[in-house]
Amino acid sequence: MQTNQLLKTILLTPCLLTLSFMMPDAKAVTMTELMATNDIPAPVVYGTNDPSIQVIVPFLPKDLKPGEKRPAIVLIHGGAWHAPGASMFYPMAKYFASRGIAAFSIDYRSVEKPHFASVGDILEDCRNAMRYIRTHAAEYGVDPDKIAVLGDSAGGHLAAALGTIPDPTEAVRSSADAMIPCNPIVDMSGTNWIKFVMGGKALERKPAPEDLIPTPAQQKMAHDLSPINFVTSKSAPTLLMHGVNDTIVLPAQSQQFADVLKKAGVRCDLVLIPEARHAFILPKYTAPESMVVDATCKADLFLASLGYLKGEPTLVVSVPVAWEPVGKPKPKASASPAANPSPAVH
Repeated sequence: MQTNQLLKTILLTPCLLTLSFMMPDAKAVTMTELMATNDIPAPVVYGTNDPSIQVIVPFLPKDLKPGEKRPAIVLIHGGAWHAPGASMFYPMAKYFASRGIAAFSIDYRSVEKPHFASVGDILEDCRNAMRYIRTHAAEYGVDPDKIAVLGDSAGGHLAAALGTIPDPTEAVRSSADAMIPCNPIVDMSGTNWIKFVMGGKALERKPAPEDLIPTPAQQKMAHDLSPINFVTSKSAPTLLMHGVNDTIVLPAQSQQFADVLKKAGVRCDLVLIPEARHAFILPKYTAPESMVVDATCKADLFLASLGYLKGEPTLVVSVPVAWEPVGKPKPKASASPAANPSPAVH
């Protein structure tokens, strides 16, 4: 096979088949292994906004040596800004730790009971988590200038916000150095999303029509929480993934975001995934295992292109498969941080 034809074949090969191109010492890992509930690290408290605590669950590479500084990735769950939900990304956190970088799955306050937090409050929680990781970078073996974020749905919004919206403080930087928003909400001013900015009666099961009319202050808040409004040439390099069949967050959100990023001169790799629905990145949700593996490998390749990872992805589909394609069951998140070992407080 000629060189050009071989290169074309490799580029067009789905990520889940990259096992054949691994280095000899690379160890394949499957979703079945990653979904095992053993070896979950103790959560660490980074915030104490009453009436609960906010935690980070740190998954560290086993070969980390004292004094090393490696890139890291922060994983932000979705679920319409409801919490807790950090356990949704435990399998992915395990995977990236196996690839040699620290991975942090984070929780935040919720728009529902007991917090009734605003989306702005939740974004501030994510900023505080980023500040915490940078403050403890030496402890975790993290390079504070190479922290990527990946988020799904509402978590995609939060990841995109960390990669675009200016940090309101200058003490410890909370912005992301790279971002991987998956099916993100990037414009909060739309009819479906501004109600989450409004909160209160707008989020009740059957709100009155007048409760869905935003005030001018709420409209400004929606603008200020929309990543698409804050793109500059300094925004973080981006891998933007969205399911073509997503009916919850329409692919147009990502297409428009990609257009704005590219116009500003920011690297943006837009991947529209055929037949994928909402939350295609989560195990046992709407996507078959092969699709979750492929999307995760795409994130791996993007991070490798930035120098965060070395070598080819090592994630492959389980034999037998870890789960069969399903309808729309919701992923089971840990009921509370107490489902894990007692949090450590620094």
